[in-house]
Amino acid sequence: MKITSINLVFARIAKWQIKHRVALLAGLLAFTILTCAGLPRLKLSSNEEEWFDDLSQIKIDQDNFEQLFGSQDSFMVLVRSENVFSKECLSAIKRLSERLENEVPYADKVTSLTTNLSIPQATQDGFEMVSPFDDGIPENPAEISEKAEFILSRESLVNKIISDDCKETWISLSFEPYEGGLDYAQTNIVPHIRNILFSGEFDSDDYELLPTGMSYTEYEETEVTNHECTVRIIIGFIVMVLCLILFVRSLRGVIVPTIATICGIASVMGINAWLGIAGDAAMVALPVLLGMALSVGYTIHYVNEFRLFFRRSGKRKQSVIQAVEETGWPILFTVITTVASLISFLFAGIRPLRWVGGISAAIVFSVFVYVIICIPIFLSFGKDRAPDSSTQENAGSTKTDVLFGRAGGWLLKHSKSITIVCSLVMILQIPGLFKMKVNMDYTETMGKKIPYVARLLDMLSGKLGSLYDYNVMIEFDDDDALKNPENMKKIEQMETFLGNLEMTKVSNGKPRVSSLLEMVKEMNRTLNDDDKSFYAIPDEEDMLTQLLFLYEITDADSLYSQMDADYKTTFIHVELNGYDASKMVDELAQIKQKGNEIFAGVAKTSVVGEVVNYAEMNGKIVTGELKSFAGSFIIIAILLILAFTGIKTGLIAMIPNIAPVLFIGGIMGYFKMSLDMITMTVMPMILGIAVDDTIHMVNHIKSKLEQGYDYKNAIILTFREIGKTMAMTTLILCAMFFVFIFSPMTALSRIGILSIAGLLGALGADYTLTPLLIYILKPYKKNKN
Repeated sequence: MKITSINLVFARIAKWQIKHRVALLAGLLAFTILTCAGLPRLKLSSNEEEWFDDLSQIKIDQDNFEQLFGSQDSFMVLVRSENVFSKECLSAIKRLSERLENEVPYADKVTSLTTNLSIPQATQDGFEMVSPFDDGIPENPAEISEKAEFILSRESLVNKIISDDCKETWISLSFEPYEGGLDYAQTNIVPHIRNILFSGEFDSDDYELLPTGMSYTEYEETEVTNHECTVRIIIGFIVMVLCLILFVRSLRGVIVPTIATICGIASVMGINAWLGIAGDAAMVALPVLLGMALSVGYTIHYVNEFRLFFRRSGKRKQSVIQAVEETGWPILFTVITTVASLISFLFAGIRPLRWVGGISAAIVFSVFVYVIICIPIFLSFGKDRAPDSSTQENAGSTKTDVLFGRAGGWLLKHSKSITIVCSLVMILQIPGLFKMKVNMDYTETMGKKIPYVARLLDMLSGKLGSLYDYNVMIEFDDDDALKNPENMKKIEQMETFLGNLEMTKVSNGKPRVSSLLEMVKEMNRTLNDDDKSFYAIPDEEDMLTQLLFLYEITDADSLYSQMDADYKTTFIHVELNGYDASKMVDELAQIKQKGNEIFAGVAKTSVVGEVVNYAEMNGKIVTGELKSFAGSFIIIAILLILAFTGIKTGLIAMIPNIAPVLFIGGIMGYFKMSLDMITMTVMPMILGIAVDDTIHMVNHIKSKLEQGYDYKNAIILTFREIGKTMAMTTLILCAMFFVFIFSPMTALSRIGILSIAGLLGALGADYTLTPLLIYILKPYKKNKN
């Protein structure tokens, strides 16, 4: 494949393009208007449910749990005070509980110190379920103290609903099942909750309200990600314009690519909206900024080459044609490799990543089309001028170009030592790769600088606060199995095991593990003169059956929120002291094994909850990263081999592109940056971008060899003609990713750091390893002409 022959094809395209420039611009304008009309339909979601396959066993177990026990979503408020039993604090808890239950859509039941507490209390006929403050908050402090003492006497409540030091308590709102998932809740439920919380009614120095809950924190996450993405895109746009002003230095060179970039990105987003595909709110800034950066890069390649020829000849249209002739094929090939690398995200098997890969690939191709049409056409308008005499001595090259040429000569002179140094630098990154860890810790991904994350971590530090939890669902084979004391004791055995796991939160020596058993034990104690020694599962089946019957007739709603009507399925709720991916994956495996041991032949156990999803995501991220990176690497290698018509040359071109991967992996490992659902996009993406400079370098060297130059002069001329442009495009990409670094979101900040490291590593490799390997190995035959 001769580069000169391909270039002639692009020269003919440029001539045709200039000839029909008005019609092309009109057609492009019509296409842009049509596609952008879909933008009002664009939908972005930050729903984590999108990361899981509906057919996975985890999703099946979760749906089964919700069918039996209602929505896993709930809203909770941790109340902090010097004494939560103070009259002002209790009054606020009661008012807030009532408003939540009455004003929030799909509200099922609020449980708090003042509402629906359901504590068994002995009577002449046995016992009754009471809620101490149901009749209001007493005026007499002594009465409040008496009720507080009664609540604190219940083992099932202390350090679960109320802390033993009376400084923390929960208000918990459960929801009825609702359609539409967390996206629906964020739009139709959470705003009502926030209106209540921020109405001003509950502002006080006597207590503090700390809200949490699945849909509530998802709502806050969406607010943060939307704000961050908007800010990053706006700053990125400003950076793009400044880069154009700095490097292009002409009004036409700034306005045309700016408009082309906006139209290219908007048209893709419009098509996405017309197709009804929901995007990912947390990831949308990445393809947009990538499109801006690459658009500027393509523009600079065109403009710099145009200026080189324009300085030589002074003929505008001829210079436009020559610029397209020289840059058309390498830019198109870089687009193909970048798109191929981004499409590799489709192999990851995770829907949001498939969307990011697809939309990024579409944006890259779209901005390329807009730039390749608009820039040459608008550069062709204008007058010719006399050649620039000040650059004629160096064939149109500037002083900076000449310096890059000298750098290429110096590089060849010290080829062996530079190759050894570069190889050592890359080898030193390898140990860091093996230190990389996958960790889907929500707080680490978002970062402690985010106010609501800081609040959640603050809650976690208290006796009652928890951020992560899960439920172990136990499904017995037979109806009425829960009336059998032996089965109840098996559940108790499972509770004990769960309470001893490292990740389980412990408050004042008591594991935060709860189930139906706590209330059964409380009732048994109540029926036995409140003797603490009877806080246990009764040994007789008749007694257990009687307790459950009494529970049913006194508080059926509470009973059936913890087990099904057939008395065969229940669950154990476990709260965690934090989140560590590797430990959690290990503990879930232990739970599965222990469940099989304890309930062998009588019941099936399954674990549901967000942490189970995160643990599953850990595995998906590892396999997804490997699949997307391997896919990207293989596709690019094949394309390079085909483009450079030889396995040897293709592999030579791939060697420098290992550098950005090693740099990114090394930094993540050495600096303990976790691989998560956002940072996993960096390696395949940077590989696709980094190969662009390799293509330009190899393509240009090959072109010079075909023109009759030897290897040394071909490399020196390549440095002189495109060395500056390679530096400029990389600096522009770095400037765009630099926008991410100052984001308070840890994951976005890390994308900025890792991308810049990868891009600079790739540029360094393309300035050193790429030309040196070609110089040493001489993969092309000598041109006989």
